Amino acid sequence: MKTIRKILAFSLILMLMTGLGVNAFAGDNYDTLADWEIRIAVPDDTTAVLKGNEYYIYAQHEGSIPYVMLRPYRYDDAEAFLKEFTAYMQSQYSDLKILTEPTEKTIGDKTCLEIDYTYKVSGYDVKDRRIVIPRSGRVYLFTSKEIESNGMTMGSMLEDVVADCVFLGEAEPVQQTESGLADAYLYCQRDGMPKYWLDFTGGISDNPVLHCYFRSGDPTFYESCFILDMSTAKITENGLEISRIWDEYGFDHSNWFRRLSFQFYTDGVVMTAVRDESTLAGGAEDNILTGDYAMYPVGVGINTATGRPAVRPEQSGPYSEEELGRWAQISYFVNYGFFPPEAEVTKNSDGSFTIHLFEIVDLDGLTHTATSAWYVVNAYGSGRNDITGERIELIG
Repeated sequence: MKTIRKILAFSLILMLMTGLGVNAFAGDNYDTLADWEIRIAVPDDTTAVLKGNEYYIYAQHEGSIPYVMLRPYRYDDAEAFLKEFTAYMQSQYSDLKILTEPTEKTIGDKTCLEIDYTYKVSGYDVKDRRIVIPRSGRVYLFTSKEIESNGMTMGSMLEDVVADCVFLGEAEPVQQTESGLADAYLYCQRDGMPKYWLDFTGGISDNPVLHCYFRSGDPTFYESCFILDMSTAKITENGLEISRIWDEYGFDHSNWFRRLSFQFYTDGVVMTAVRDESTLAGGAEDNILTGDYAMYPVGVGINTATGRPAVRPEQSGPYSEEELGRWAQISYFVNYGFFPPEAEVTKNSDGSFTIHLFEIVDLDGLTHTATSAWYVVNAYGSGRNDITGERIELIG
């Protein structure tokens, strides 16, 4: 695995992308539209839907104004495109007014053309903004529609979506050193549950391994390991694309994926996975390995209970109460295969911390607290299991 890491870091110059690091990890929600060669950062509390050739982000209710829409067109010239598009809009809306003629502006790191229209729909004045960005033989048309008289507005969401979008393969790279490549990169769901981690340690294979945790029907979790074949991988200036994948038992699963790639940034990795539709297991969201996942760097130790690698923070502590609670949940999951959804941490007078891991269970309308563990630890995660009396190390 040291050889693999040196290949990644030096011989094939695996790059980190600067200039994108600020936006790349701004939130958990990303959509990669691979056929359109663009990645969209989806704002929190919105709904994103791809409908045919149009991609919508709804600010309130799905299918209704206000929304942001994206559609690419095969067109080389943005000004010529807007001229033809305006003629099309005039044919669709007899009362169309041009509020702002095409104006060049800069949004984030992108040079755009904007034109603003207004027209009536069902008696309401619709404000229709269009922003066009030319890229590689396409124009990307971003649209926002609002009805200000009804309060159906979205503030700066259109500008935010445009500023945060990434055109694939167009980042300026800088060279990464071996010391900058972490042992592993971890993705956690919004509830804190570890979902995917990319393992460079060589603990299972002399290739990188993608550990995936899926929810089974009962609601425990099980682990699947995908070994990523570096000998057939495509390594680019800004990342890594995998073409051959097998599991720890030697079965080839390459045909499960239409795409599996990793983009390396200054502060982590974005994994893009597109599963082949015929291989999707079940219909639940937890079972579908498709989407963009922002992973942050972590170290890796050995889990003494299982003998297998266990994720740990990159820093050695001391840790905050929130961090201790999160790593107690992760430690419990690694050992027992269940992620306690609640962690309550109390600082004691002697400087130690009491951690209560639990879930709220509803049985026939009656709720009670189901405790998974009580720990008493120091600020570095060392201490005892208060139920069994055993010594524990939450981290590493």
